[in-house]
Amino acid sequence: MPAETTPADVRQGIQSVEVAGPLLLALAKSSGPLALSALAKGAGMPAAKAHRYLVSLIRIGLVEQNPATGLYDLGALALELGLASLGRLDAVRLADQTLAALRDATNETVALSAWGNFGPTYIRLLPSRRPVTINLQIGSVMPMTYTASGLCFAAFLPEDETAELLRAELAQNRREHLDAPQSPQEFAPLLQETRRHGMARMIGHLDPGRVRSPGRTRAAERLVAGFNAFSAPVFDHMGRMRFALTVVGSAAQIEHGWDSPVALQTQAHAQQLSQRLGYREQQ
Repeated sequence: MPAETTPADVRQGIQSVEVAGPLLLALAKSSGPLALSALAKGAGMPAAKAHRYLVSLIRIGLVEQNPATGLYDLGALALELGLASLGRLDAVRLADQTLAALRDATNETVALSAWGNFGPTYIRLLPSRRPVTINLQIGSVMPMTYTASGLCFAAFLPEDETAELLRAELAQNRREHLDAPQSPQEFAPLLQETRRHGMARMIGHLDPGRVRSPGRTRAAERLVAGFNAFSAPVFDHMGRMRFALTVVGSAAQIEHGWDSPVALQTQAHAQQLSQRLGYREQQ
């Protein structure tokens, strides 16, 4: 009868595998092949020790060495494992975990939207545990010109994917005299600000005396009145925007500053989810 495995046996692990891990991580984080000295430094170990581990990693295909340059890079087995891992990723399941963590961190309503046939569409929603009523529903399509999640997609998706719907929305804003951007020229500063900060922001107003352009209705403002929202993009392993991660809540609870706690939490959780989906920011 085989010996019984105890929890302590399971936790013990294989030290040599754990030591080799930082070498693979250093190669994964690098923008290209590395010399032995640079690789050892990135892994935090002496070059002689790194070389011994690299010999074994090369034998099993996780690392390869260019015979001409002597530089090290990830090998064929590393690529195969990476592709297999990506193929098994359940992006929405991972996003659900991030939504729960972000709601716990902010105690505000959080939402996940994806790009659909009609534009940015909410596919997940976790309401705040605070007693606050927000008119959001799964399946809602959000305007790009005056909601945080919509603006996020307009700023970070390729322009050719958003152009047709954006033209139609701007035209609708003109027809209905909405208190929202009505031309590409009006919308451009919002896009620039969003790209500069790496996330979108919308600030709701309740002040009836706030100055607005003559002849424009307050229909757009009524959608977001009294609420502030931040929305950060989530990218996949190809560098494509996959989701917008949004926090929305009462203006009395959410500060509107770009460095406010909710803004920083939203951006940090979006970046963490992007990393879990395989995204690596270009240096």
